[in-house]
Amino acid sequence: MSDLTLALSTASPALSLALFDGAVCIASDHRIIGRGHAEALLPAIAALMAGHGQADRILVDIGPGSFTGIRIGIAAARALGLAWQVPVAGFSGAALVAAAAFALRPDLAGVRVLLDGGRGQLLACDYDRDYAAGATATLAPHAAAAGPGPVAGAGAALLPGSPATIHDGQPDARFALHLPAAGRSLAPAAHYVRPPDAILPL
Repeated sequence: MSDLTLALSTASPALSLALFDGAVCIASDHRIIGRGHAEALLPAIAALMAGHGQADRILVDIGPGSFTGIRIGIAAARALGLAWQVPVAGFSGAALVAAAAFALRPDLAGVRVLLDGGRGQLLACDYDRDYAAGATATLAPHAAAAGPGPVAGAGAALLPGSPATIHDGQPDARFALHLPAAGRSLAPAAHYVRPPDAILPL
């Protein structure tokens, strides 16, 4: 009997989906699309789920990342959860980047995750091997480069010099079940590091 988990991440320039049967990833779709998540997400989920029926649970990236991308992913996950009558939980996209780093380097004790925060800034968060994390900070590239140990994530490309980089990828849903249970049991509500640029008219 199958036990299907659908994981999705749209909080970055990547559209990233993975379908697990138990702990095994049986299908995935990870591509850099930049914009257009709203149009691409549901067709991608339909293609991924073809022949598998519906998932037994849904995991969704709640940020940090793109304001619009975070909302698109959470809205889709909640809608599918209601339609399928299955639970929906959240995880941190930064933790997903750390999970990929730990998978690539099993000897790694800790890593600084760097995401592009826009405005020439980086979102930085330090993770240890148990996924204990400090607060996510918005830093200039020179300040982010001063962190301890190696770095991972797409924001590493903005650092000055040649930092020790484990990988420079976006959050990848294929690593969702690498996270500890507590790290993939968050409320499916947006996690924003700073307020949006848009301001409501007075």
